[in-house]
Amino acid sequence: MKRTILFAVAVFFVISGTGFARNPKPEGMILSGGKWWRMPKIAEELDLKSEEQSKLDELYLESKKQLIDLKGNVEKEQLELEQILGKKDFDEAACMTQFKKLTNARTGLSTERFKYLIDIRKLLGFDRYQKLVEKFREQRMNRMRRSSGQKRPMKGGMGKQ
Repeated sequence: MKRTILFAVAVFFVISGTGFARNPKPEGMILSGGKWWRMPKIAEELDLKSEEQSKLDELYLESKKQLIDLKGNVEKEQLELEQILGKKDFDEAACMTQFKKLTNARTGLSTERFKYLIDIRKLLGFDRYQKLVEKFREQRMNRMRRSSGQKRPMKGGMGKQ
């Protein structure tokens, strides 16, 4: 009985998204924020050509369509697992089978996100991709500073904040 309760608690954490089984994103996975290639400043800094922006639009649309389907699949598998866990007559084998289905659905979602990242990396090449990653890293650090109340450092180095 204790084993079943511990298992149910572990599944709850995984389902709720607060799970201890979550892996941190690889550094390159910080790319998000929609159509960043359409932001004039970023497009200029990366020297994006209009053909490259069009290709990024295509990649984005295709990936977005896939992600919608895959997210829906994850939600369905999650709902099914919740149903199994909520039954009075608990079937551990069915629960484990459904948990594997949910895990596979999440893997499919992660794989699609990573394939999109790879497509961006291939299109941009090494140098521009590194610039882009650094740009997102800076933006993330600035958001963290603002949310923690820190002021941005002044340009020029060691000036007062």
